[in-house]
Amino acid sequence: MTSSRPAEAPRTRGWQIGTLAGAPVVVTAGWLLISAVLVVVIGPWLQRRLGLGIEAYAWALTVPLLLFVSVLAHELAHGLAAGARGIRAREYVITLWGGHTSFGTGLRSPADSAIVSVAGPAANVLLAGIGWAAGTMTAGLPGLAVLAFTYTNAFVAVFNLLPALPMDGGKLLEAAVWAVGKDRLRGTLVAGRAGQVLAITVVVVSLGQPLLDGRRPSLTTAIWAVVVGVVLWNGAHAAVRHAKAQLGARGLDLRTMAAPVVAVDASATVAELDALAAGGGTRAVLTSQSRPVALVSAEAWHAVPAPVRASTSVTAVAAALPAVAVITELQGPAAVARVARAAQAGATVVVLLDPARGPVGVVPVAEVVRHLGG
Repeated sequence: MTSSRPAEAPRTRGWQIGTLAGAPVVVTAGWLLISAVLVVVIGPWLQRRLGLGIEAYAWALTVPLLLFVSVLAHELAHGLAAGARGIRAREYVITLWGGHTSFGTGLRSPADSAIVSVAGPAANVLLAGIGWAAGTMTAGLPGLAVLAFTYTNAFVAVFNLLPALPMDGGKLLEAAVWAVGKDRLRGTLVAGRAGQVLAITVVVVSLGQPLLDGRRPSLTTAIWAVVVGVVLWNGAHAAVRHAKAQLGARGLDLRTMAAPVVAVDASATVAELDALAAGGGTRAVLTSQSRPVALVSAEAWHAVPAPVRASTSVTAVAAALPAVAVITELQGPAAVARVARAAQAGATVVVLLDPARGPVGVVPVAEVVRHLGG
């Protein structure tokens, strides 16, 4: 699988085991966990079926090792294909559910996305072919290991090419819709919906087919069906949410959801603020050299006793604003990005600033999130 992350994003937590094509290879704790589970499950099976002793566990260890080779080859293929398109791979990560490749910049065109996406499954097809050729010349336990390697790579290639996110085939579907409609987000939405359908289908078919045959699905089948279905659903749902949020951002104008605001110099008193607010404005901001620096608490403002309003500084009823909570980008994705930065800094509201007119409104961050469908 592939993903795009900003260059300044932190590295994935795990153990760096090397570098390939200039990008670190990171193994997460999840991969070590699934490797241990495979050895514990396959070792006793080999002992029962083939009458092996403790050496069964050594042979069982070859399964996660060969799987590691398959996953790493898949991810490296993504990275090399991206490099051929002028896009640098940032890191290769081996995880509980396989792996992913992150890039420092996004895929710029439908062709970029399609080529990078198909490279991973193509690598698995190549490995399956090599395994099949080697299997015809290998017998015994080594032959069994090669056979498992061959079928695993073939399955990974086919499954990853299913036209649904978060699979690589979903990226291909996204690229196709992007190329035809000239809109990547619409492609993401279509492929994400397909991923949700796939997730439901996996669970329904895995549990329903045995029932149609008059059998009860095994506990192992039920567990794996649900786990795989949940993983697929979460990936697809995240893609759908992202696409819907970005599509919603295109038509966003923060001024349409802003509460009226009055600006008052930080040296003013509450009484002076009262006079300014009489002309309209439900919120107030303090300014210093025409830039908002604090937000007045409406509750504290109205709670000041009348006899002391003329002597109480507005700073006594205001809280400092983080600099990132004052934004000048008022429309579209740029505005959403600024609101997101303000939220990350702990701001619950943002102040809209028109360079020519000064503060023009206050918008709760939660209102923006609701607008974007979050």
